[in-house]
Amino acid sequence: MADIQSLDNDSRKIFYKLADRHINSLNIKFQHKTVITCALSEKIIVGLQNKLSSEENNLRFTSWCCYSFALRLIGKQQFLCDNKNGKSILLYENMFDVFKKIHIEIAHGG
Repeated sequence: MADIQSLDNDSRKIFYKLADRHINSLNIKFQHKTVITCALSEKIIVGLQNKLSSEENNLRFTSWCCYSFALRLIGKQQFLCDNKNGKSILLYENMFDVFKKIHIEIAHGG
């Protein structure tokens, strides 16, 4: 069991190392918005709720939030969704687990 966890941790490290390398290879102005991290997600949610403080209030950021994202309330939990198709946003920190789950579900076919 420890070998499987070790392999999983190694795979996770390699995945995020490759993802970071790709993100860092992009134009500097696109690096920040290429993936949505937990921290950025929280800031977007605050922006959508119009609760940004005056020092954080950036009109361009707020406009981007309103144009690109929507909040969807399911039960008592809010989810950040794409404004165009309503699908929930995959956070950077969850990418490995989601991709791994899908890979297993399709019987390693992809």
